[in-house]
Amino acid sequence: MLTIPEMVMIGGNSRNSGKTTVACSIINKFADKHDVIGLKVTSIRPGEEEMHGNHTDDLADNYTVFEELDRDSHKDTSKMLMSGATHVYYIRVADIFLEQAILHFLSKYINKQIIVCESRSLRNIIIPGIFLMMIRTPAQIEVKEVGNYVSKADEIIYFNDDVTKINQFVTNLRFENGKFVLIE
Repeated sequence: MLTIPEMVMIGGNSRNSGKTTVACSIINKFADKHDVIGLKVTSIRPGEEEMHGNHTDDLADNYTVFEELDRDSHKDTSKMLMSGATHVYYIRVADIFLEQAILHFLSKYINKQIIVCESRSLRNIIIPGIFLMMIRTPAQIEVKEVGNYVSKADEIIYFNDDVTKINQFVTNLRFENGKFVLIE
């Protein structure tokens, strides 16, 4: 397991669970004092391209790392860029190549910046400074099994479009001595 204390990782139980909302709030909070890298990692299975958007046709053999440059799109990565991230990247990868993809990404694109990451699956190979799970209530689409991830979460927010809990989480989030921490 990799330990990355300068990363906040946000997972969820479904699409529209508030992951991007919280990621953008965190980026906005820290972007004036830190270089913030936005990162979205998705496991792409056949037929899921429509859900995640078409970022590029230039695919690596096992994964794709795409830098978002478009601030005017509806994509989650564009929203992160508009929120103040220095750079935003999207990694599309098959689960079996997840570790290879993230090691490549960290070695090529990261140099002491803080990272705000949307990914649930990365929690299987990374221990971030803070791991937040967003649980959509009620779920708007088929909910994925997330019990394994909930048990690893530092914080769980049950989200129903009310951003009060997200605002409290972001208010209590600090970056101190090179790592993210939550204050009570």
